[in-house]
Amino acid sequence: MVNWTAVAIGFVATVVLETIGILFISMDIAVSIFISIFAPIIGGFVAAYWAGGIYKEGIINGGLAGGLGSLIAAIIFLPGSLMFIAENAVISFITSGILGIIGGLIGILAKGKPKGKDEPSPE
Repeated sequence: MVNWTAVAIGFVATVVLETIGILFISMDIAVSIFISIFAPIIGGFVAAYWAGGIYKEGIINGGLAGGLGSLIAAIIFLPGSLMFIAENAVISFITSGILGIIGGLIGILAKGKPKGKDEPSPE
């Protein structure tokens, strides 16, 4: 189940880090790329850690936080025609969603042993 509060917190973390990464473009492009790659991972981590739960919930919450955060950042900060922005926003959503899923799994693992359906039944 989606914990929208946790997704919103991870979304904000992703957008803030993406914005910081974009601000570093004028200083150092390598730092900017590094921050932009890790922004959805950190956003997904924050969302999954905040929500807790089982691995499936971590994947969903982390993917949504990372993907939506980078989607909004791409729409806001990309210059160009509407078609260019739309194509890059979709690509950003998919790749950042995958990175958010990775962050979500790390967040669930960092939280501790998940409780729920993923546990084997004691028989």
